[in-house]
Amino acid sequence: MVNRFRTPLTAGASVLTAVGLILGSAGGTAAGPTHAGDAGADAETVAQAEGVVAAPESVRVAHAEPGSLDIRWDEVSGAQGYVLLRADSADGDYVEVARTGAREVFATDDDVDTTAVHYYRVRAVGAEGLSEPSAAAVGRLAGDSVPEPTFPEDGSLTLDLGPGRAAEGAVALRPGSPYTAQSRVGFVDLEEVTPLHRGQDPLSGDLVTVGETELVADLPVGDYTVTVAAGDPEAPADLAITAEQVQKVEPTRLAAGETRELAFDAALVDGQLNLEFSGEAATISAVTITAHDEREAAETPTAYLTGDSTVQTYAEAYAPQAGWGQMFGRFLDDGVVVDNHAIGGRSSKNFISQGRLDSVLRQIRPGDTLYVQFGHNDNTYGVDDRYAAPADYRNYLRTYVEGARQRGATPILVTPVSRRDFDPATGAFNVSFPEYVEQATALAEETGTPLVDLAASSRAYLDQIGPEGAKSVFLWVPSGVYPNRPDGTQDDTHFQEYGAIQMARLVAEDTAALDVPLAEHVVDVEAPAEVPAAPSDLRAEGVTASGLTLHWASGDAADAHRVQVKPSSAGEGAWSLATTSTEQRAEVSGLEQDASYDLRVVAVNARGASETSEPLTVATRAPRHSFDFQLSGGSTMDGFAPVEETTAYTVERGYGFLAGEPDGRDRGADFAPAPSDLARDFLLPSAETPFAVDVPDGTYAVRVIWGDMLGTARLDVAVEGEDFGAANAGRGATSSRVLRPVEVDDGQLTIEAEGWLNGVEITRLD
Repeated sequence: MVNRFRTPLTAGASVLTAVGLILGSAGGTAAGPTHAGDAGADAETVAQAEGVVAAPESVRVAHAEPGSLDIRWDEVSGAQGYVLLRADSADGDYVEVARTGAREVFATDDDVDTTAVHYYRVRAVGAEGLSEPSAAAVGRLAGDSVPEPTFPEDGSLTLDLGPGRAAEGAVALRPGSPYTAQSRVGFVDLEEVTPLHRGQDPLSGDLVTVGETELVADLPVGDYTVTVAAGDPEAPADLAITAEQVQKVEPTRLAAGETRELAFDAALVDGQLNLEFSGEAATISAVTITAHDEREAAETPTAYLTGDSTVQTYAEAYAPQAGWGQMFGRFLDDGVVVDNHAIGGRSSKNFISQGRLDSVLRQIRPGDTLYVQFGHNDNTYGVDDRYAAPADYRNYLRTYVEGARQRGATPILVTPVSRRDFDPATGAFNVSFPEYVEQATALAEETGTPLVDLAASSRAYLDQIGPEGAKSVFLWVPSGVYPNRPDGTQDDTHFQEYGAIQMARLVAEDTAALDVPLAEHVVDVEAPAEVPAAPSDLRAEGVTASGLTLHWASGDAADAHRVQVKPSSAGEGAWSLATTSTEQRAEVSGLEQDASYDLRVVAVNARGASETSEPLTVATRAPRHSFDFQLSGGSTMDGFAPVEETTAYTVERGYGFLAGEPDGRDRGADFAPAPSDLARDFLLPSAETPFAVDVPDGTYAVRVIWGDMLGTARLDVAVEGEDFGAANAGRGATSSRVLRPVEVDDGQLTIEAEGWLNGVEITRLD
């Protein structure tokens, strides 16, 4: 038997020494590379246990340059290393070109003729041997003698697939036509392509069913619309399509005789369009590729931000959490638009694979700017699809840089922002993710890309204010202040609004020093000369049984404000933090009903805190109605009326469900600490179970409380026909929102809730 996948393992070796594993009892050692044509016993008697771990998936070229190809793949659970193999044809003899460790899901073939076509497969190394080989991937061509790919002058290319004659205006791509250095288009593994002949029509009468392989086409870089003609006149079709590692067409089932054109847009950066087809019967007849016109510069340039949760813009329900991208516009003039695409949990890798960079590149225009900050999640090995080893992270960043430049925009690399991580002996802050900082910096130097070294500037700033001062920058908040964080938070990675402002200031300050068009739009980055003046003119609006809206006046020198509160009867030592705000208003919650409170405000900037404002005394109201939503027979919170799943509205009762009986849960009291009677149980209403309360006409505030002691909870709510949207409660916690103003003019207040609902309080405001 001829082994097509030759790896230099000696007989009797149960594992691979190259990945640091112990050899078997035979005591053999790894031999040198085995090339095609060798027929030695070592190549014929490879000690391997097929299928012990899964075969790697998504093998592709990460970077190509003359004489060298970087190949990457997705990590395999349980793998202890990988073997990269190369052949001159998809079904040829594969020889080993590199081995890696468990965390290195990429390798470099640095001795390859990149003017010729080569194919690659990868095998994972398990504790007992090798996996099956991956599907074949074709290398990219590179070198001075390799011509740039061309495209029809009319901007459209149709590939007619199948064994019959080509349709008029289309290029025939026969099932047996491989990708070559001359054609620059074709299927990678022809054994995975099955021809079908269904009739006389030249386009739809001959088809192919595609298995575990790719259709590749070398194209000029740019943006394209790809249209795939799918379906089979005689049999069902079942397919999904991935382009450039991004899922573009979700699984689609077509009945026999049903055809459909599946179209999507794709941003091409590396010059090779890779289309993967999956499904039980991926039957297609044609692929049409249409080039987009080059975009022109917009009248107002845009700064696009890509990154993770430290950059992200957060909804008000997440307060006080904020990312620096959320605050970046403060330091730019009106001649620039900020478009923040950053989102939590993303790395340089899965921001691409989830289609987010593709979306940005299909919008970005000449004159725009692309900021790129990753590293925090690239470092998290074994967590979903986010891990990228430092050297591979560098190649992922390269895609952002090249994609922006190809479209006339300016890329700016940003090194990972610092965490609250310091030497306890000295208080000096450590470099966060140093290997990723190093790789981003090296890529900037290699490619001449502008660099904002936020790792360095944020660390210097944190060293200046110290570990204790840094708590006001990061998400360190006490319990009982924010409804979405009832137990408080001690988070050394993410920022409060004030901290996000300071990080945005550092990014803007470094941008102003760069030779980039955006530099002339940077404003107000200089640290203020003095602390802000004390806020004044405090006034309260919308006072309810549990909260209010506080307004005040403060000068332009304030970055953020801290609202403090105490019971009016308490002494000066009782002041505590109520909330924070970057505006001259704040929602204050968590107050007791029918009580008197004093409130005051402190303004803060990079220089420090102002004097406190004069206090404002406010009396909260008593709610008109308080309801505890629970299953029949449940425990009721003191001061609340029970609402059970069977509580139907009647005129005599004056409240209840207008229709249906919602489901619910009682989680019990077996928790430490034990939950309140309001928190332990809840109902699960929907749009089919509206809840109504008879009230006099007027203006009201409605407080909704939701949560689940065993997990997260979500509540979507509308009151009197006004949609107040959805919000989440953290795992094992309850959250609340005050919805106001609610106008009632028919004597009945109606709540349409969908999700978890523990309680409702209704307070009249007028």
